[in-house]
Amino acid sequence: MYRYGLSLVLVILLAVPAMAGADAQIQRQLKERVSLLVPNAEPTSIQETPVKGLYEVRYGAQLFYISADGQYVLDGELVELDTRRSLTAASRSLGRREMLTEMDEAGMVVYAPKGRTEHVITVFTDVDCPYCRRLHEEVPALTEQGVKVRYAMFPRSGEGSPTFRKMVGIWCADDRAKAMDQVKDGKNVTEKTCDTPVMEHVIMGQMMGINGTPAILLESGDLIPGYRPAGDIMEMIRHVKAAAQ
Repeated sequence: MYRYGLSLVLVILLAVPAMAGADAQIQRQLKERVSLLVPNAEPTSIQETPVKGLYEVRYGAQLFYISADGQYVLDGELVELDTRRSLTAASRSLGRREMLTEMDEAGMVVYAPKGRTEHVITVFTDVDCPYCRRLHEEVPALTEQGVKVRYAMFPRSGEGSPTFRKMVGIWCADDRAKAMDQVKDGKNVTEKTCDTPVMEHVIMGQMMGINGTPAILLESGDLIPGYRPAGDIMEMIRHVKAAAQ
């Protein structure tokens, strides 16, 4: 289940000296400041928003806002009222798009079109998720329309669970796509063990803000949560591509 909202949480931080000077200096000071909030990670970017004195701090597809003086943090959606465009959603999509380029397709279960690939979607899936199985039934219709479907593993029950072991078995199979088809059809596959990227996929998905399956990612980084029939997915792909032109 996915949860969206415009809840704005204002958190007062520890007092620090007032920050002033050029934008680059403010960013350096804010970088030091946010290192206290997220000590074990380097922010992907710190940049000023259209709101004067408010900066966006982004870690992959996760982000929050901080005042230029480092005194306040804002966790929520930043919306441009004239256009009703969520600047927060746009930044999250950018983060997911960047992270998708870092994912190795060789580590996924891939269903490619017989002809030319026109579009690519990346689906975070759980083989025991009923709606993931419904989405898998749409794969032939998608590939017929030139969509390459790439599966990343996202066992919601966690490492070591029966679902996790099934997904490891799929990865270790000689024919991963065939094994995926069998498991999604409710059949069993031989449980094998080998080095797999399953936990890497889980961590990457969490960093992308994914907390449920199926989660469909377009090349743009836009996230489509939950099951959608092939026709709806194609319409969304066309809409996003048209908007980008």
